[in-house]
Amino acid sequence: MKHKSLQTISLILVLISLIMEVGYNQAWYEFNNPQALFGISLALVLVSMSLNVKIIRTMGIQAHTRKTSQLALVITAIYAVAVFGFELI
Repeated sequence: MKHKSLQTISLILVLISLIMEVGYNQAWYEFNNPQALFGISLALVLVSMSLNVKIIRTMGIQAHTRKTSQLALVITAIYAVAVFGFELI
């Protein structure tokens, strides 16, 4: 059950980051410092990824839980590259 709650928190963090990025791009709100939004959003994604890595590295967990966290980690990594990697180019 502990791993399920960590996976849920990880998903929520990525969704918050997504909402922040979409909201800023759609002009739902303004930041005086756009780098602050970038930093906050990136921090949320990195914490999400670290939670998934923590689950994957845990010994003795079920294979289904491990595969779910691996999938979430891959999706989060793709999201991070798409949002943050292309923003820096």
